[in-house]
Amino acid sequence: MADVKKGNITFSPEELSRTFQTYRKDLVILPMLAMGAMLQHCSIRTGIRYRETVGQMGGNFQLGNYKKDKMGTGDISIKGRVFETFFGNCIEPIDPNAIYQSIWGSNITKGDGLKNVPIVLQVCSYIMKKLGENLYRNAWKAKHDGTKFDNTADFFNGLKTIIDMDVAGTNEDKEVKISADLGNLSTSAESISKENAEDVLKDFFWSRCDILRGLPLKMFMSDMTYHHYTEAYQLNHGALPYNQSYDKRTLEGASNVELVPLSNVPDDFLLLTPKSNIYLLFNQKTDDEKFICEKSLKNHYDVDFIANMFFGTQFESVSKELFSVYMKQAG
Repeated sequence: MADVKKGNITFSPEELSRTFQTYRKDLVILPMLAMGAMLQHCSIRTGIRYRETVGQMGGNFQLGNYKKDKMGTGDISIKGRVFETFFGNCIEPIDPNAIYQSIWGSNITKGDGLKNVPIVLQVCSYIMKKLGENLYRNAWKAKHDGTKFDNTADFFNGLKTIIDMDVAGTNEDKEVKISADLGNLSTSAESISKENAEDVLKDFFWSRCDILRGLPLKMFMSDMTYHHYTEAYQLNHGALPYNQSYDKRTLEGASNVELVPLSNVPDDFLLLTPKSNIYLLFNQKTDDEKFICEKSLKNHYDVDFIANMFFGTQFESVSKELFSVYMKQAG
């Protein structure tokens, strides 16, 4: 099999394979780093291979006036919540020459990190970054379907999908729920717009549990919802002497609430929780996660890229003291 050439640069399946093995520890984290927009606002847990159960504790303990024979009810509950990663793979024939041509329009070559490294490593990094970009796009709305094998959207359960199952009671632990009665759900028949965005965000926050309101919080939203909020804020408060910035990053009147606009979050959706409660789950510690390039089985000029990887999302708790969600009513 002839090597693939571009100018005086030569690619070979053997070289790509060796590069993946040499730089495996560096390459394996690139899908995670490609999710950087979410990474800075979520907690990361590695070493999750399929399933691990964590506890959501509940109970009400109060001090009262002294009484010698006082005895409480011991009303405490520990409800398991499953951290689950799904095992997926990618097997694709690739044309190294085509990747070489497209790399220069990608952010993977920007900055000092990859500026002076061998072109083969840049090719490998480009491939891994693309896997991470698709994980990012589907981090909220992916829905695991074990009968489908080709798309990231069917690979794992995204954060919004997990919330929907908790609301519907179709999650694994039927006792762990999200509802208005439990104080961790707020709904509305109206869409979020520039006319109501400021009121929606502020009313959602101030109607939540007092314990939750006192924590350092992230309020996740779509980038369009954030656009509506900044438009509304500028319209309503543009004349205020302290309003010098069009780019609002904290909720007005609640400096402990960081606004987190992300392009992958659904519209008409808000999530209020600490960073410590929202998780992106990886493995990255066992040999069944592998990334290799080999000679193509179908084409003399291509190589086959093979990736095996675990990934999932989850919340440690959906109790009203740590979590609350706003959604538009269905229909």
